[in-house]
Amino acid sequence: MKNYILPLLLFLWIQSYPNIFEYQISSSPTDEIQNPRERKLSAQEEKQRGIDLLANQIIENIDGIDLRKMARSAIFETSYGFRWKMVNLHTGKKIIIKVDKNFKLISARTGDNTKIITP
Repeated sequence: MKNYILPLLLFLWIQSYPNIFEYQISSSPTDEIQNPRERKLSAQEEKQRGIDLLANQIIENIDGIDLRKMARSAIFETSYGFRWKMVNLHTGKKIIIKVDKNFKLISARTGDNTKIITP
């Protein structure tokens, strides 16, 4: 009986090794998405659709935000429209902005979920 255990373990290891190797290749960090309904727009898509300019127009209409001091994250396309985050580089204050498909402001909230402006 002892003579069969080592060849059996070796056989099982050989059978499972290609599956482990295949799993490691197929899973990459870029395939993972935070929310299946959200999709990060590429820089080319933002330029093609003119979304970058529309986003700046929305932000300029919010009082108390100076674009020269703000950094914008990537724009995500969601089921309701688009969303992105802004961070003040001097104070670290975060603002989350959501707009619908027609770029009408839905909400602008700070990092602690308090409303900045009501549409």
